Amino acid sequence: MKIRRIPIQAVTRRQTERLVQTFSGLNTTAPYTQMKDSVSPNFYNCRLYARNSTDRRVAVGTRKGPGFYTVPLGETVDQQETSVTGASDQSLTTTSWVAGKFTAGSSGRLTKVDVNVKNGTLPTQHMLVAIYSDSSGPSTLLATSSLLSTQISGTYGYVTPRFVEAPQVVSGTVYWVVCFMQMGGSGNYLWSSTTNASTAMTSTNSGGTWTAAAFAMNFKTYISTNSKMLGGTRYTPSNATAKTLIAHGTNVYTVNDVTGVTTSVKSGLSASATDYYFTQAQDVLYMANGYDTPQQWDGTTWQAVNVSSGASGSIPNGKLVILHKNRIWYSDPTDPTKIVCSEQGLFNEFLSTSFIYVPASKSGDPITGWIVFQDNLVIFTRKTKYILFGDDFGNFVLRQSSGQKGAVNQDVIKSDANYIYYLSDDGVYRYNGSADELVSDTIQTEIDTIVDKTKASAVIHNNYYRLYYTSTGNTVNNSTILWDTLNNFWLRDSNTYINKPFVNEVNVLYEGSSLIGSLYLAEQAYSDLGKPIAFVYWTKYFGDGLKKILLRRIIPSIRLQTQPYNLNVYIDIDQRNTIPLRYQVNAQASGFTWGQGSPVLWGAGGVYLWGSATVSNPTTMQGTEAFWHQIRYEQTGVDTPVEILSYILQFRVRRTE
Repeated sequence: MKIRRIPIQAVTRRQTERLVQTFSGLNTTAPYTQMKDSVSPNFYNCRLYARNSTDRRVAVGTRKGPGFYTVPLGETVDQQETSVTGASDQSLTTTSWVAGKFTAGSSGRLTKVDVNVKNGTLPTQHMLVAIYSDSSGPSTLLATSSLLSTQISGTYGYVTPRFVEAPQVVSGTVYWVVCFMQMGGSGNYLWSSTTNASTAMTSTNSGGTWTAAAFAMNFKTYISTNSKMLGGTRYTPSNATAKTLIAHGTNVYTVNDVTGVTTSVKSGLSASATDYYFTQAQDVLYMANGYDTPQQWDGTTWQAVNVSSGASGSIPNGKLVILHKNRIWYSDPTDPTKIVCSEQGLFNEFLSTSFIYVPASKSGDPITGWIVFQDNLVIFTRKTKYILFGDDFGNFVLRQSSGQKGAVNQDVIKSDANYIYYLSDDGVYRYNGSADELVSDTIQTEIDTIVDKTKASAVIHNNYYRLYYTSTGNTVNNSTILWDTLNNFWLRDSNTYINKPFVNEVNVLYEGSSLIGSLYLAEQAYSDLGKPIAFVYWTKYFGDGLKKILLRRIIPSIRLQTQPYNLNVYIDIDQRNTIPLRYQVNAQASGFTWGQGSPVLWGAGGVYLWGSATVSNPTTMQGTEAFWHQIRYEQTGVDTPVEILSYILQFRVRRTE
């Protein structure tokens, strides 16, 4: 028998190239090693297939945040230092920070400050304004806002940054207003000071250490009522101008759409009410809160809904209210399985027999919400749902739905043309009129972080089902998950202090604060009412755990922006999640735009670039050798949107032949 020797092959390298250009949402449940290439295990404040400012889509882009709409209820000036005695300029740069001290005169939510500032020498980035607690100087960051460079002029004037975080302050406690320039900028701003007091502090190392100063800063602080929005709606009469109404405390207010000033149209409502609901019929707005007699408003007169003298029934202090089949329906908070309704078209007439139990009296499964869908009234309980068919009490039929999941409250139940979306005890579902489908399985770990699902609220806007909720460690709504109803994937946002959102008659999204009595206009700019947005997008881990990969190049393609900033690109290896490799990509566009600079004749010598670059040049970042690699794109800033078109990974894989 002849033995044949087979030589052992040397370990070689094979070069390959991988182009990653598809993205399909968030997945927090699958193991990192088993995800599809297009899925991300972690991102915040991103939009996939996002539209940018020129209406061109990109693969991944920074989301937009809310802007000012209504003046916070109860907002009044608290502390101010406006003396100009011995006034002098204090320079603000990325490293030179200045802090002004104040002691809160009342307790509440700090919603804005006015700072007396002007342009210094050619500032190229925006100005940040932050609120800190005190420990012999600025200590813990409580809130951050900003002033855009376009808001600041060449002469001193008080300019107003607002705080979406609206930090809670306590009377008699010391706090600090800290101003500086956003990272990536050059030049400086100037903040006026006075020798009227010696309360300011300065830092030359970006807030690392602070030094006492012999002056005080010019600013004003404002405190607002510490309580969230309780409800809101848009009143759209056929013969008058539409109005926004909001409920806060014991009042209902209208909003001036130009100034944001609110005016009370109803006071003295129950202080125990936590949720207000509205519906409109025949140019009259109807309201219920579960404690007061249901109310109605015709745009001029506000009054309780009074039962007509000839009617035999009564109206409960309705918890929920809805218009269906030309009847006004109320749920009874004292009998949580009972609903009552008016006569058809006669919204003040209630018969003693005009009620239905869902499904039976004192069943132990209370009604949590309802919605009109496919011309039927879908009534949710905590455990299941029921469908009310028919037009009147001669043919009304109540049946349990074949899709038997229930909803946690009224605010999470929203619909589009095809589905009802809602949050149940174990996740987010969509219901097509027949069957329930769990859509939140890929983000179940995020669902599990919701502190109290009954406090969540939702809205459908621009093909997103947005669910606002309270995450672990918080007491108010501060996070959002979004279901893309067209592409069927999940997104996630942070620092969204939103409660009771609703959409107006021209598809504008209003977002009510979960901290104060204020409404915001959604998706206005690349900040949260001035607060920097933290863009985070991580890829899945590439590798199989068997062969080492030499990551030779990472070549991201990003759309360039007008503001100067660097996009941080990190590489984490072997799932260590410790200190990854870090690279930076310059994201600022450069070059002349059409008509900029002095005219240059064609052929007159030299080169004239007509138009700034819009897409980054290939930037090569060398990686390292490991079994697993993950690419992380991160950027926090005001008006510094990240827009990723694609990225290429070039690597070599060790293998035995």
